[in-house]
Amino acid sequence: MQGEPVENCMNETNLLGEDNGFGVFWAGSGLEALMNIVNKHPEYLVGKAVDIITDKGQYLTVEEFLKSIEKLKVRIQK
Repeated sequence: MQGEPVENCMNETNLLGEDNGFGVFWAGSGLEALMNIVNKHPEYLVGKAVDIITDKGQYLTVEEFLKSIEKLKVRIQK
């Protein structure tokens, strides 16, 4: 979220998940938080309120991220 230090991106609660390379995206705690934002506060998605940073340091919009995983099976570990 805007104003949050980049260092916090590595906290478990902010990690969206991992593409295992075999067509499966293993969701992290951050994906649930992102989906809550999408469903309950879509106004936060306008502009640069939410940044998604890949493990390679690439910045993505929420739309770019969702498009990147749309063909993957999303799995949630409990």
